[in-house]
Amino acid sequence: MCRTLQKNGYESKVILLQNSENKSQDDILRVTRTELDSTNWWRSLNLDGIIMFGWGRHRDTSIVRAIAASNTPLVIHVDGSGVSFPIFEHRAALKTLWSAECGTGRSLPARAVAFSKAALTSSLKILLRHTYLHCRHLRYATVTTFQTPTSIGRTLRLARLFGEERNLNLELVGYPVPECYQWDPAVAKEKRIIAIGRWAALRQKRPNILMNVCQQIISLEPDLHIDIFGTRTQELSQWHAGLKAADQSRIHLHGEQPAEILQRAMLRAQISFFPSSHEGGPQALFEGLACGVTTVGLDTPNLPGTRWAHECGHAELATRDNIEEYVAALQRALRKWEAGEYCPEAISGLWKNRTNAAAILHKMMAATAKKTEAKNKSQRG
Repeated sequence: MCRTLQKNGYESKVILLQNSENKSQDDILRVTRTELDSTNWWRSLNLDGIIMFGWGRHRDTSIVRAIAASNTPLVIHVDGSGVSFPIFEHRAALKTLWSAECGTGRSLPARAVAFSKAALTSSLKILLRHTYLHCRHLRYATVTTFQTPTSIGRTLRLARLFGEERNLNLELVGYPVPECYQWDPAVAKEKRIIAIGRWAALRQKRPNILMNVCQQIISLEPDLHIDIFGTRTQELSQWHAGLKAADQSRIHLHGEQPAEILQRAMLRAQISFFPSSHEGGPQALFEGLACGVTTVGLDTPNLPGTRWAHECGHAELATRDNIEEYVAALQRALRKWEAGEYCPEAISGLWKNRTNAAAILHKMMAATAKKTEAKNKSQRG
């Protein structure tokens, strides 16, 4: 977002908390928490506006309060899940917690104990932090923007619950990704599935499900190739080394790769597969959609990006959280590609505007200008 602003003629910097491990850059301003909490510090910057990627966390309320007091226009950008998660969807939330525990591969008793603890902790968080405090946090924003319809819908329901709807200005803007992620007619689609994730995150990304699904579908689709990108854990490496030679030649374990290699792989792929129990986005999902890739994931409100893609006809959902259902969903998607029911140019065309950083910034600035003008008119009146 910062680079896009710079490209369009704006002076822009990223503000981050100090970290001695990170190298400084000209367009990164490293500051202390004390400075972030200071109205005078924000006022001294003399900024035209601030975009805060903070997920609406109440622990950052002192920061947004200081920004608001400095009279600097503020956009709070919320992730794909929304700030009220999971107050209105208890059943789905509990299913997600159980799915996450299943991703660990531990014994059933161990999973049951961990699930019970997580369910109790989640309930306490809902009562203490994921309700009114979120609404209070968003009061300080000139505009609050969202990445998915689920995100804005949840937040709007929360605002209505506490009578805060009039105090908040909510806008759906989409999920910003680099401009290089878009369909290229020079790169032909192949019968390929791509899976991208931080595979060390067992509870969320669930690599054990990925491995089982890959082994099953590769045996059912003799001309299929699978590209796996992301953290190359010891478990993934051992699993891949244990595959039959024929399967190893079609399941490619790439590890972490530069963006240009990942983008090329997305252009070739037909389907992105996410075995995740929950995701705010994820970014790789929207990068794939922008490249004309359809997606497959679990049917749950806690995968709002996948739900959005499905509503647009660009995703197949597994109705139950088991290997057979994921394989069936992937095969349905493959058959649609074979039948010509998916058009990568049309998919990319729809999602490009929802992922283009320049377009998203334009929406943010337009909404902020409208709100600021209305506020000034009210004060003059």
